[in-house]
Amino acid sequence: MKNIGVNIIGKTIGEAWLELVKNILNYGEVSYDENRKRLALENVRLSSFTNNYKDKIFDKYANKKNIEDMVSLFFYKDKMFDIDVRPSFTVNAKSYYWRLKNGKLIEFVIKRLSLIPESKKAVIVFPIWKDYKQVLKNHRNDYLPCIVSIQFRLHKKKNYYLLNTTFYARSIDAFQKAPGNLVSISMLSYKVSGKLSKKLKSKIKIGFLDGLIADAHIYQECINDAKNLIKSING
Repeated sequence: MKNIGVNIIGKTIGEAWLELVKNILNYGEVSYDENRKRLALENVRLSSFTNNYKDKIFDKYANKKNIEDMVSLFFYKDKMFDIDVRPSFTVNAKSYYWRLKNGKLIEFVIKRLSLIPESKKAVIVFPIWKDYKQVLKNHRNDYLPCIVSIQFRLHKKKNYYLLNTTFYARSIDAFQKAPGNLVSISMLSYKVSGKLSKKLKSKIKIGFLDGLIADAHIYQECINDAKNLIKSING
């Protein structure tokens, strides 16, 4: 029986990202996303033993402007904009930050885990019903968050709690956007950890970052840049 999906593992989120890029280049299938050519892998499990956004690999190899832009969409800006070299949606869609703020999603996670630390319900979900209504209006100029959900799990240890983070993404642009996505999720983990530590009056250590990406891809416009990056690392 053919295996379903691909497993990508790294010691750090930066290392996991590079392995993701390598695997797409080596094993990705040529396909089209709304007439746009790309290499893609389906159902990728991306795992990192650590979850630290201060990553040397990102500092050295990733596009810093793209990371900064993605972080701003998670923590500062209300309106979404596309950092793709070929934007696929217009501006003014609601950003991750807008959804976190107006849905009081972080507040929910903190309240839930401070009352019931072992809870499995500390989940942030980004799409809302209005997104589907908007997509139905125009299927050629729409927006639905790529990161669908993030779950935070606390595990009680002898003298501290361990916080693991799991995410689900319907799609990720592995070369242009994945570093910013992973850095943002990691930063969110640290934000949750800091607030929970005060509530629980206990030290909290950051554990792993694990996720399922339903479609991980590199667009045709970026394939040569991705190949040159991997080539430069391999020498």
